[in-house]
Amino acid sequence: MTLSINTNIAATRASKYLAANHQNLQKSLDRLSSGKRITSASDDAGGLAVSMKLEHSINGLKGAANNVSNGISMLQVMDGVLSSAADIISRIGELKSMHSDVTKNSTDQATYESEVGNLISQLSTMQSDTTFNGITLFDSAGDKEVFLDASGTTKMTIDDTDFTGAAGAAQVAAMIAAGSDLDNAAFDSDKITTALGQIATLRAKNGGQVKRLEYTMADLNTQTTNLTAANGRIMDVDIAQESAALARHQILVQASASMVAQANSANNVALQLLQ
Repeated sequence: MTLSINTNIAATRASKYLAANHQNLQKSLDRLSSGKRITSASDDAGGLAVSMKLEHSINGLKGAANNVSNGISMLQVMDGVLSSAADIISRIGELKSMHSDVTKNSTDQATYESEVGNLISQLSTMQSDTTFNGITLFDSAGDKEVFLDASGTTKMTIDDTDFTGAAGAAQVAAMIAAGSDLDNAAFDSDKITTALGQIATLRAKNGGQVKRLEYTMADLNTQTTNLTAANGRIMDVDIAQESAALARHQILVQASASMVAQANSANNVALQLLQ
């Protein structure tokens, strides 16, 4: 090989390897510091495209899970009110029985009717004023729909829980209209039982819908977990493997930098020939 001072081939090659090793070292540092195997599209264009679609699906499932969770909360609030309504009607039945006691005078009966009046007022208030985030819960006007999937195509309509206006709830409405008058036919024992049965039916429907939403929530969470795992296999870096690569790249960078320095000084022998 000729000795040249204008072109240092060894130094040029060593510089090329130094640049490549430094780039690989920087890539390892990026991966380890971010925890991601793909830090730019050039690392794995196809894998990045799949990961982006998986992340979109995961976000959609999380949104659907939030919708379902809110639906469960709404139904639970409804069930709490219906439970209180059942307690009120049961108490009215008890007061009706005591009101009919032959040993009770008119003053006693007036006391019972006073309590019934308060209970009926509370029942009416619960029916008309109970809201969830500004939405009237016991209102037959307008459907309440819970979307069950990420695309918004599958939905569940919450059953009408208007316990004074829905079909079969006429007896509850009649009790509210009767006010505190326990002598009114609306407070006959059979009709009180009918009213209580209506509330029980509404609670049963409510419970069935809560159970459906709970299973839907479990399914959404399972899908989210599985898709997250699939995305992790694409995007997450293998720490052990990348740590070994980092150590290798660090050694290569140091070695190539040393070789560049030696290659640059190798042509100093030309000065000796010129002396």
